[in-house]
Amino acid sequence: MRRFLLSTVACLALLAACSDRDGGRRNPDAGPPDAGGGVDAPPPRDTGPLTDAGPRLDDVLIFAHSRDTLYTFSPYTLTVDTVGPFLLPDGSPAPYMLDLAVDSDGRVFTSSDTSLFSVDPESARVTLVGDLGLGSDELFALSFLARGEYRAGEETLVGATNEGVYYEVNPATAVTRPMGTYPDGWRSSGDIVSVAGLGTFATVRRADFPSDVLVQILFAADGSSTVTVRGPIRSATEDFIEVFGLGYWGRDMYGFSNAGQLIQIDRDSGAAMVVSTDTGASQFWGAGVTTRVPVLF
Repeated sequence: MRRFLLSTVACLALLAACSDRDGGRRNPDAGPPDAGGGVDAPPPRDTGPLTDAGPRLDDVLIFAHSRDTLYTFSPYTLTVDTVGPFLLPDGSPAPYMLDLAVDSDGRVFTSSDTSLFSVDPESARVTLVGDLGLGSDELFALSFLARGEYRAGEETLVGATNEGVYYEVNPATAVTRPMGTYPDGWRSSGDIVSVAGLGTFATVRRADFPSDVLVQILFAADGSSTVTVRGPIRSATEDFIEVFGLGYWGRDMYGFSNAGQLIQIDRDSGAAMVVSTDTGASQFWGAGVTTRVPVLF
C-alpha cells in the first residue's frame, strides 16, 4: 500500500479559455457568409505556405483527484477547480479512487482498490465497468499508453502496483493481464502518463534516491520494459515525494502530490518547482491527461 494509502488523477482536452465547453468555436462545417449580389468573388491570391502557429494550448484540462473528489486543472490559467465528489449512479458515495486515466477520445476511467469505473467528467458520477480480479494487488498508477507505445495503432490501458508490477487492463470489461515488472529495482511512486509524439513517463522510487524520480518507459512486444532516468523530482530546496498524480501540457509535466501540492516538472531533467499549494485539496491521489495533449518542443 502507498504511504497513507494514497493515489490520484488527471487530464482531458475539452475546455477552452472562455466559459462554455465548446470554447466558442465557430461551426467548422459552416461556410463563409453569403456576400449576396450574385457576383463571383475573385480567386484568392497565392500568398505562399501558411505559417504553422502550433497547437492550441488554451483548451486542455488535466484531471486530478483526491480519494473521493474529482478536480480539473487548467495549465493555461494555472487554476484548479472542483468538479465534485465521486458518486455512484444512485447518488451514493463511490469507493475511494486510487488513480485515473484518460484516452485519446477524452473518456475518463478510475480504479478503486478492486474495480474499474468509467467517469462522467462533468459530474464525477461513476459507472462500474467490472472487477479487476487482482486479489490483494491494487493499481495505483493508471494510464492509457498512446498508440504505438505498446501496440501499433492501438491505445492500451495499463496499471501498476506499488511494487512496480504492471498489468494490461481491458477498458470494456476490466479484465487484467500481467505484462511485467519495472526493471532494476524501481517501484511505482504514483503514476504513469503517456503522450502521443513524446513517450511514456512515470514517477518511481528506489532506495538510493531521497526523492521520487521521473523516468521514461519503453515497452517491448513481450510486455517487458526499459526505464531511462530523466532525473530526481526536486527543486533547489525540496525533494518531492509521493507524487501520486502525473499529467502533461505543452513542454512540462505536472505532478500532484499527497501533500496537495501542484508541481511543475521539467520533462528532460526532473527539475521541479511548486506552482501552488492552494489547490483546494489537502491530498491528491491521482491524475491523468488525454494521450493527444499538445506537445511543444
